[in-house]
Amino acid sequence: MTIMKTIEKNIIKIVSEVCNVEENKIIRNKRATRHSNVVVARQVLVNILWRNFNYTNHMIRDVVGYKNHASVVYARSMHETDYKYSEGYRGIYNKSMDMLGLYVNDKDIDASLNLSMKNKIEEQEKQIGRYKDLWMNEKSEREKYQNLLITFKKKYIPM
Repeated sequence: MTIMKTIEKNIIKIVSEVCNVEENKIIRNKRATRHSNVVVARQVLVNILWRNFNYTNHMIRDVVGYKNHASVVYARSMHETDYKYSEGYRGIYNKSMDMLGLYVNDKDIDASLNLSMKNKIEEQEKQIGRYKDLWMNEKSEREKYQNLLITFKKKYIPM
């Protein structure tokens, strides 16, 4: 057995442990399942092989058992989305990377930084909205008091 086949088997074993999926279900066959946990496991496997072991789309296709390389491309693009917006997926991917002794790539770090930045921006926009409301309330109060003062001047101060 070649070294890469051994590495692939070890990666599949770790991904199956983290995702709680049987190893033989991760590799597609004629009766492949599309349950979410199996799909996530395949997606994690694809991205680990792509980013950390420089596998090509065709090599990954052969390892995972996809019909063509387009499935690999789709799994990689879904990884980007899921890693940005799904904490559950991000946790599974990071745990798999930790168990393999790999570090999260710069792209993944950028994705989490972008997500945290997006959350900060949303929070600041909420604060800006609150301050706008306060400012509008103060403006209406000020106008009310100015009108009262004008009325008071007209009544009690002769000109």
